[in-house]
Amino acid sequence: MKIKFNWDTGIVLSLVFFIIFIIYIAFFFPHVGSQLVSDRYYEEEMKYQEIINEKKNVLELPKKIKISILSSGVEILFPPINDNFYGFFTLFRSSSKDLDLTKSFKILKSSKKILFIPKKFLKKGYYKLIIRWKSGKKYFFEKDIIWK
Repeated sequence: MKIKFNWDTGIVLSLVFFIIFIIYIAFFFPHVGSQLVSDRYYEEEMKYQEIINEKKNVLELPKKIKISILSSGVEILFPPINDNFYGFFTLFRSSSKDLDLTKSFKILKSSKKILFIPKKFLKKGYYKLIIRWKSGKKYFFEKDIIWK
């Protein structure tokens, strides 16, 4: 018995192959476990203009922030600011919320403008480093880091 290939047969075969393809993607495609970027997404979205202004303040600094990845940890060298400043940093790991780290810091006027994150807080992989601090103005800095 020979099946005649016409429009009806072509449409049915196309739909069958499309359905098989969708089922393959839904069930057999490898899934990568990830979590939401933030639990408070809407609140953070409303504050985004403030973050844009803080990023502009970082660009106006006389020198750039220097990030050095050492074997003992991550060293952050702030530009010379003639005032005490305080803030916090976050090491955000998109693959696991359990590996996120947030710590506050305070750097005095008379001390070196260095912040050090020891390797005991870091696991191998990709991090987004977010630093927010205040010294008269508010500042926001972020950089992608790969810890090996």
